[in-house]
Amino acid sequence: MRLTYIFKMAFRNIWSHKLRSFLTILGIAIGIGFIVILTSVGYGLQKVTTSQISNLNALQIIDVSPGNSALIRINDDSMNKFHHLSNVTDAEAEVSVVGVVSSSTSSIEGVIYGKNSGYLSLEEASYVKGHGYTSDHSMEVIPNESALSALGIKPADAVGKTLDLKVTVSPDLLTNPNVPPVVQEAKYTIIGVLNDQSSPFVYIPLEKFQLMGVTNYTDAKIKVKDQSDISDAQHEIEYLGYKTTTLEQTMTQIDQFFQIFQIVLVSLGLVAVIVASIGMFNTLTISLLEKTKEISFLKILGTTSKDIWYLFIMEAIIIGLAGGLVGIIGGLGFGAIVNGFVDELARQTGNKPVQLFYTPILVLVIILAAIILASFITGIYPSVRASRIDPLKSLRYE
Repeated sequence: MRLTYIFKMAFRNIWSHKLRSFLTILGIAIGIGFIVILTSVGYGLQKVTTSQISNLNALQIIDVSPGNSALIRINDDSMNKFHHLSNVTDAEAEVSVVGVVSSSTSSIEGVIYGKNSGYLSLEEASYVKGHGYTSDHSMEVIPNESALSALGIKPADAVGKTLDLKVTVSPDLLTNPNVPPVVQEAKYTIIGVLNDQSSPFVYIPLEKFQLMGVTNYTDAKIKVKDQSDISDAQHEIEYLGYKTTTLEQTMTQIDQFFQIFQIVLVSLGLVAVIVASIGMFNTLTISLLEKTKEISFLKILGTTSKDIWYLFIMEAIIIGLAGGLVGIIGGLGFGAIVNGFVDELARQTGNKPVQLFYTPILVLVIILAAIILASFITGIYPSVRASRIDPLKSLRYE
C-alpha cells in the first residue's frame, strides 16, 4: 500500500472521531506549550543576565586581588609588574573603604572608592547625569543613584552640589601597618551620577587616598590585547601570587546554573507530555478496538500486516505532530504577548526593554523531533496489536 494512501486513511480515521482526536491533540499541545514556555523563560533569563554584564571589552578584563594572603600586596611595584606583562595594554588600581557621606540635610554610611579616570574607562562607567572627572587631581565625587536617593537628592539636580566625605583608612593600606588609622574629612563636588541602584557608594580620584599615605591597593583591573590572551595573562598574574577572576569565568558559572535551571523546568514540562502521551495511547487503543472488523476486512482484501502497522503509527505521528505544532505556536504566541507587554511597560517607565521569553530555533526543532519520537513509541503497541489481528478469528467473533 502506498504511503500517501496510508496517510489519507490515518487522517480519515482521526477525522471520523473529531472530539476524541481534538481532546488528545489539545492535551499534547498543552504539554508541549508548557515546555516551550518554561524553556523560553530559562533562555530569556539567561540572555537578560548575560547581556547585562557582558561585552567585548569586558571579556578582555582581569580583576586582580591579593586574596587572603597577609604577605601579598597590590602596590605601585606590583602595578608596574602588571604593566610589563605580555599582552597587557593597561593596568589600574583601586582602593575601597567604608566611610560617611553627608549632604546638607542627611548622612549615610557607604563604600568610598578611590579610582582614577583610567579605571573608570576600563569598567566602562555609565552615567545617568554628568560625566567622569575633569581631572584625576580634582576634588570631585561621583555617587551612584542609590547613594543620592539615601541622601534625598534627585539625580537630575545632583551635579554641582557638594558632599562631605569622612574617610577612614585602615593601617593595612598604609606603608606602616603599625600606625593608627588615618581619618580625613573633605568636601567634594558632584561631577556625575552613576547608573547604579545597588548599595550606596561613591567614587573619588585615587590620588586623594595616595595623599593620605595609601600605598597598598585593594584591587586592580588589567586589560589584555585580545580575549584569547586572557588565559596566559591569568597564569602569569597567579604565578606572582595574586588571585584573579574574569568575566568569562563568571559567564561560565552563569551558563552552568541556567543549564541546571532549564533541565529542572523541562523536567516539569515532561510530566505534562507524559500525561498527554497516555491520552494518545488510550485514543489509539480505543481506535484499535473499534476498527477490529475493518482491519480484518482490509487484511482479507490483501492489506499486509506491515501496512496495518504503518497505518496506526501514522495516526500516532499525525496526532503528535498536530499537538506539537499547536503547542509550539501557542507557547511562542504567549511569549510574544508577554514580551510585548514588558516592552511597553519598560518604555512607559523609561527603562530598557528586555526579552523575558527567548527560544532558539534549535530548541524548537529538538522539541518537535522529541514529540514525533514520543508519538512513534506510543503508537508501537497499538500498531503491533493491530498488525497481528487474525481476520478469520476476528470475523468469527464479530
